[in-house]
Amino acid sequence: MSGMYLKHRLNMRLDTQRGQALVLGLFLIMLLAVALIYQFGVGQVVGRKARLMHAADAAAYSGALVQARALNMQAYINLTQTAHQVAMAHLVTLGSWSQFAAAQGQQLATFNPPAHVIGMMFGAQHLAGYTASAAALALRDMARTGGELPRLFAEHDRIVRHVLQAASVAVHHSMQSARDQAITQVLEQNFPQSSVSHKALLTQGGPVREPATVVPVSYPADQSAPLSWTARNHLDKPYTTRYRPAAGYRRFLEDVVALYDFLDARDHVHRNNWMVQYQCPQLRHELRRRGRTVLDSSGNWQSTDTQSYHALRSNQYIGCYYREYPMGWGWIPGRANKPGADMPYSENAPDNFGDIDFWRWVTRATNWDIFSGSANPLANSRAVAGKPKWEGGGLVPFYDVREAYRRRPLGFTITVRQHFADQPTLVVSASAETFFEPASEKRQYRSEQPGMWHPFWQAHLVPNPAQKEG
Repeated sequence: MSGMYLKHRLNMRLDTQRGQALVLGLFLIMLLAVALIYQFGVGQVVGRKARLMHAADAAAYSGALVQARALNMQAYINLTQTAHQVAMAHLVTLGSWSQFAAAQGQQLATFNPPAHVIGMMFGAQHLAGYTASAAALALRDMARTGGELPRLFAEHDRIVRHVLQAASVAVHHSMQSARDQAITQVLEQNFPQSSVSHKALLTQGGPVREPATVVPVSYPADQSAPLSWTARNHLDKPYTTRYRPAAGYRRFLEDVVALYDFLDARDHVHRNNWMVQYQCPQLRHELRRRGRTVLDSSGNWQSTDTQSYHALRSNQYIGCYYREYPMGWGWIPGRANKPGADMPYSENAPDNFGDIDFWRWVTRATNWDIFSGSANPLANSRAVAGKPKWEGGGLVPFYDVREAYRRRPLGFTITVRQHFADQPTLVVSASAETFFEPASEKRQYRSEQPGMWHPFWQAHLVPNPAQKEG
């Protein structure tokens, strides 16, 4: 009897313990669900931040690339300006030569001096050159005011001043705004459902500290969270600045012009072989050719071409001297009104010396050196008297890297914020630089200094600058 009772009590105890493990199981399931939800939220945060970081990197690189393109554009503009200056130097040289050739053809036609005298004194080569000028009379109108050459010169000047210079100014003033516009466009393309706004940065502090991340619990994820971004330049002043064409730029142009044989100095003196005057047996008749293309102190291209036969004469008053017979002359002055000191001339030179001896007029009216000089002053006087008027000319300002920044890249940092409704704002930063690196297989430009004369500007991402203390 007692055994049956004990068995009954044991069965009742086991029955009362049914379902007690279910509570623990449900609790474990709830913990697992919370963990899964948390992990899902963490994944959302990681995905959101990774997407934002990739977009910020792409936007920063795109901004630096726009800067590189702007600086390369400035380099191309400066090089094109140089090319136009070289073209204008060629035009003034061609202008003075056409005047010179036409004047020489006129002198040949009037036998002043006669062709046979030039051939007898200086040989067949100079005789052939003198007689060939008969065909150059047709060139007379090329360099005159309103002619073809001054028209081309004015067109080059128009492009220099009203096209290239205006484009250079526009590139300089719009570089940062174009960069910011590119950054905004890249962010918009990465977040097509979100609005993107650019906010001005009022401080120049270090990178913005990110707020604590809270795991979002809403689903589906917010796909239209708006973005805002700011940019902080690594330099305090604009990277490029406007320079006036000073001595360094002039030397650069002169070095470029020196590469062209057509623009070289055209100075030659040929002497006859026999003695002329026993009073000065060492002297000879001379055929002096003078020609030069120069950039004057005002930044104007000038070109002069003259040739004169200097006959050796002697008298009891002044001894041996050179009587000049101009053969050809031409002067394109640019904007200059008077030639330089290296071009002696007179505004009152007679058309001929039938009424007064050449030497007497020279000694009374000028300070020309007719004893041992090397110039063609009478031909210069003819050239100045017949100078044409060409519109335009002169150097223009240009943009180049600010001297203090010549060894520094053009960098900036952008800070992008995405504002969510289910979590605090996500904040990421990205930095990029525009730098100068010559690209040449032959390494011929490796010694070039950073500047706006070679289009070697490139872009890359860089680590964010360190946080400033204080």
